[in-house]
Amino acid sequence: MNYWILFEQLLVLLAMMATGYIAYSVKIIDDKGYSQLSSLVVRILNPFLMISGVLGKRIAFSSAEIGQNINFVLALYSILFLLGFVYVRLIRCIDNRSYLLRMLILLPNVGFMGIPLVKEILGAEYIVLVAFYILGFNLIAYTYGIHLSAKYGGKNAKFSLKTLFNPGVICAVLAIIIFAYHIVLPSPVASFINYLGESCIVLSMIVVGAFLAKTDLKQVFINKQNLLFVFVFMFLVPLIMVVISKKIQCNTNIAAVFGIMACMPVGSATCMFAQEYGGDGTEAAHIVASTTVSTVITAPLVFYLANFI
Repeated sequence: MNYWILFEQLLVLLAMMATGYIAYSVKIIDDKGYSQLSSLVVRILNPFLMISGVLGKRIAFSSAEIGQNINFVLALYSILFLLGFVYVRLIRCIDNRSYLLRMLILLPNVGFMGIPLVKEILGAEYIVLVAFYILGFNLIAYTYGIHLSAKYGGKNAKFSLKTLFNPGVICAVLAIIIFAYHIVLPSPVASFINYLGESCIVLSMIVVGAFLAKTDLKQVFINKQNLLFVFVFMFLVPLIMVVISKKIQCNTNIAAVFGIMACMPVGSATCMFAQEYGGDGTEAAHIVASTTVSTVITAPLVFYLANFI
């Protein structure tokens, strides 16, 4: 992958985030507007972007390549799952905060930032591969993620299968089905879906920017624990993953999708989980903010250094 193109695309996304940051700061977007835009992106636009990525395209992925992608998805979440336990042990975190850290490590932002990056760098046809990562994210978030959030808040949450029937999971499955069976939708329907999907990229970055404006960025970047988290999970771990993936005999672009996913910041949904189940969402918000901003530097740096290892 051309790391300079990655850097340029991240700068474009950063400019969109800055737009949201300024809009919230000058009160063009307030807390209610932020919440409504976030719901619009999560519940409607992001799911439609997944589907639009596979419409009207002859995608030439073989069953073996799809298997490679699934293996990468399983590898990503398995590694992050294990690293959660290792990290909290190494920093000697033995209180309820350890559950929060494990959740933050396990749930990268494969949707909000992953989809736009993959689309712009590799092409819209590769969005279907991201759908597998999003499906994994949702399955983990609404099961184990709820468990960790509840433990962090000192509560026990009952799991319900109903939580899995959300737009993210449903549309990820639909995108995979449309891809697998080459389903062709009527032209007006396809245009409608494509228009909604395209609007997702700008609005999702504006939402992220508004979220950053809601946090104290000065406090975020002077906190040593946040900086350690950023170094380990935005630089060191992704670098190791990218280097290993480059040495595996597989489709290089499928490995590139895995590399991009490995470089993604902590998902903003973790803040909502932390707050909903009785915990303090402040630390989650700070780590989400620090990892999101640092991605502009760490992701291109990871791919650049991987060329020399």
